[in-house]
Amino acid sequence: FWLKPLSVHHCVLTLSTQLFAEIFFVSGLAAKIMGCSCAKSTAVEAAHLQPSSDGGASASKKGKQQKKAPAVPAAVVAKKVAQASSTRVLALRDCGLKQLPSEATDAEKMSALRTADLSGNSLKSLTEACSVWTGLQTLLCSDNLLSELPTGLGKLVSLQKLELSRNQLRIIPVELGQLGKLKTLQLDSNSLAKNALPDDTFRGPLSESLEELDLSSNALEELPSSLGELKCLQRLIVAQNRLSALPGPIGRLSKLQHLDAADNQIPALPDNFLLGLTALSELWLKGNPMDRLKLQELPGFDSFLERRKQRLDAKIEANVVGRVDLTVCGLD
Repeated sequence: FWLKPLSVHHCVLTLSTQLFAEIFFVSGLAAKIMGCSCAKSTAVEAAHLQPSSDGGASASKKGKQQKKAPAVPAAVVAKKVAQASSTRVLALRDCGLKQLPSEATDAEKMSALRTADLSGNSLKSLTEACSVWTGLQTLLCSDNLLSELPTGLGKLVSLQKLELSRNQLRIIPVELGQLGKLKTLQLDSNSLAKNALPDDTFRGPLSESLEELDLSSNALEELPSSLGELKCLQRLIVAQNRLSALPGPIGRLSKLQHLDAADNQIPALPDNFLLGLTALSELWLKGNPMDRLKLQELPGFDSFLERRKQRLDAKIEANVVGRVDLTVCGLD
């Protein structure tokens, strides 16, 4: 049989591909051997461009409002609402809704709802009648036009996940503090600014349950000290705001593992801030006017570095880390 001669171009391309693969393998092996305690890959953490493999912040990407889907025929919406009474899932995502159908808040038929997905509509408000969803565990309302929330949300005592990303919210009702089973609260990419977070919001039953709080991509100038009451908080994301300081009480969050305060105006962390953060292994401060050397001198910083090294070593062993960033907490 005949073999087709390979072109010079093909040979060069093949050799280049092999060389790149060898370099990539050697680099990864070297990082593994050295037990590097540096940051995750650019795609994971350094640039905040894409969600991390463990659910990290993605402020710049989250901030983009998704294109609205065309309105769904009323008959289709009515069918979805009718089905919800038996499936316990109200699936109204991307239906072009400007208001919630009254049938969706029928106390007799909808009190057993477990999930309500209202994302991707044009809702400007939620009716107080939503309070009939007393068994609701998941409420998804991202990518709407919400400027306020009903106080009745505080009656959804079974709620575990509340997504309100990419809306126009200006204030959060203090009644959310009554949600004693809520674990995830996403408020990123809204219009939260001064006095948007009443100090009592993070007290009450909520302080015993919340594990993840995302306030990134807003216009917050300060954070309430009651954040320090969130005993179960593991992830706090406040990147891309206008913060000039982090409240000292946050330093009492002994279960906090991930703190992202990148792209703010924070010149320094409070004294002894890191001493109480005994589980912290991920700290991002990129884009702040902060002196890296002074940060490294803070009490508790060495312990933080050791935990970060252990976390990254575990990821390297599991082959879930690509390139690494040698900066400290995103600071040059």
